[in-house]
Amino acid sequence: MIDTIKLVIKLSSPLQSKANFQPSINSIKEDYRGVFRAFANPTALSKSQGKYLPRLTYTQRPKTGFTASYELAIELSLPKLLYNENFTELTDQDFPRLVEQLRASLVEMGVWLFSHQIREAEVRAVHFGKNFVFKDYTSTSSVLQILRTADISKRLDVQNTDFRNGGYVLHMHTNSMDIAFYDKLADLRKSKVTEKRSQEKDNYVQLDILDVIKRQHPVASMRYELRFNGKKKIEAALKKVGFAKPLTFENVLSADLSKKLLLSQWKDFYDCIPKLALDADQPDKLLANILQTADPKGPMQAIAQLGMMLLLKESDQRYVRTMFEERFGTHVWSRLKPLTKQPSKVQYKTLLAIQKGLEEFKPTKIEDIKDNI
Repeated sequence: MIDTIKLVIKLSSPLQSKANFQPSINSIKEDYRGVFRAFANPTALSKSQGKYLPRLTYTQRPKTGFTASYELAIELSLPKLLYNENFTELTDQDFPRLVEQLRASLVEMGVWLFSHQIREAEVRAVHFGKNFVFKDYTSTSSVLQILRTADISKRLDVQNTDFRNGGYVLHMHTNSMDIAFYDKLADLRKSKVTEKRSQEKDNYVQLDILDVIKRQHPVASMRYELRFNGKKKIEAALKKVGFAKPLTFENVLSADLSKKLLLSQWKDFYDCIPKLALDADQPDKLLANILQTADPKGPMQAIAQLGMMLLLKESDQRYVRTMFEERFGTHVWSRLKPLTKQPSKVQYKTLLAIQKGLEEFKPTKIEDIKDNI
């Protein structure tokens, strides 16, 4: 569904507002003929109270003659507006609540608009996204490593690719959009220190989620986003999936539209991944499969099982057993035998689970994470 969006409302006259714009919109002189731009962002007080508010930009541009154009841009995360977090995904039925909540938040900031102005606002930037919650010890970093192997340049004009923050973010920039896959929980932990290097902004409203999430539990959350900035890029992308309506808030907030876009782009990734190599007997692949089970009771046991797998790959098991028994006694093999258990090959199954999640497109809820704790 949609997370971040930038709406632009065209006004017929200068904005009358009590919002704390910087510089003040009341400072414009009547004879001013240049471009004026002012910003109103959430205050330190609203942040300390955990209250989510949008970011506003007011622009006044000269036109021909003595008239001017007036625009109010509103940038916000829609789930954070409704739920103070964006692990919960929206549905089409949330639209009326979104409009009224946004109107109420703007009034709180000192900006008064009609509901129809918000519904009919033009979309200038939008992030379509889907959350995936894993409860089977799946590592988000291992999923990102799989996606990294896709030779996506065959399908897209990729300018640059970033695989950073310790493997928690895979970010690609093309001429038409940005594509991002990232670990939401790791991103939330990073933003608790600083938001400068996190993928999401305004995470202050959902930092309390970390207070109830324990890292040792089998829960992980990955975010997949397509980010479009600019009217022409949005229109071109939507046209490819059969969208032919005006680019308004009311028309773009559609689960079906989001599903089509995300599935279409996912197919490019899926088709370019060397699937036969995903569960090969390489150390990193073996370790990923070992860690994605409930068998290892700790990191030492996991690395011991990996070592045993690699050893048995090259040596006869009877010979290995004899070496251990000669050194440590005849009873040692009964303790080591669990390490010889071959882990299930689950990396390809993880890809299929993501594919299924996109096809079903069921909205995730914060309870999908909290209830697993």
